[in-house]
Amino acid sequence: MFSVLSQIKKRLEYMTPVERRIADFMLNNPNKVINMPVKEIAKNSETSDAAIVRFAKRIGLKGIKELKVELAKELHTLDKEKISRVIDLESDNHSEIFDKVFKNTIQALYNTEKIVSRKKMIDTAEHIAKAKNTFIFGVGDSANVGHDLEQKLHRVNINAFFTSDKYLCMTRLTNAQKNDVLFVITLSGKTQEVVEIVKLAKKLGVFTIILTQNHSSIAKRNSDIALEITEEETNIQYMNMTSRIAQLVICDVVFFYVCKALGSNAYQTIINTYDVTH
Repeated sequence: MFSVLSQIKKRLEYMTPVERRIADFMLNNPNKVINMPVKEIAKNSETSDAAIVRFAKRIGLKGIKELKVELAKELHTLDKEKISRVIDLESDNHSEIFDKVFKNTIQALYNTEKIVSRKKMIDTAEHIAKAKNTFIFGVGDSANVGHDLEQKLHRVNINAFFTSDKYLCMTRLTNAQKNDVLFVITLSGKTQEVVEIVKLAKKLGVFTIILTQNHSSIAKRNSDIALEITEEETNIQYMNMTSRIAQLVICDVVFFYVCKALGSNAYQTIINTYDVTH
């Protein structure tokens, strides 16, 4: 189930004053919003009909009608379950921790499924399939996801090179060929190393794809394609758990899209690789 309230809360710090007024009204009156005409929501938030529609799209939905439907589903589920998503290591028992970790992760996947652009994922795969070299860059927790993607691409003979070393990545970009691709994995898109890498790629004309959260960032603005996931971590902000799972799933889909772009030989290549390594 897509969480409207979660998406609004996570994006508050990135919102314009107009968006913030809409967000505050919806967060404070979710039960009223699902039955309100657009004009009434606009009046109560001191905005406009157009601003309400743009707001719905900003959080990953097609429009206000879909927002109301998803919000109604969410409120019904919250009434039924009444479970906090916040993990309290002092008071939660083992069963509660288990439930919260699983439910938070499932929620992250639902939300990401709703907002991620299928077309951009297909475009990403086609660029990787045609590239002579795919340079993958990620630091911290994102490095694990980058390494996993590199391993998968090797199975279908894609020249993929992962590194978390900024200087090595810069060297590769400096020597990049015409059709080479840079694939950057980052949560915030604001990490200094990531910003430097993406800016250099743009300067050198290297086609850049970024996998990041769905808020504005310098790295995203300097990329050619942005694959967006939702921001889902709750109280443990510095542990990339649910976001990591969402990143891995997006990379898995991109991998299969690459296989589809490569054609029937891709499957045989995977079989041959498995036979050799097992």
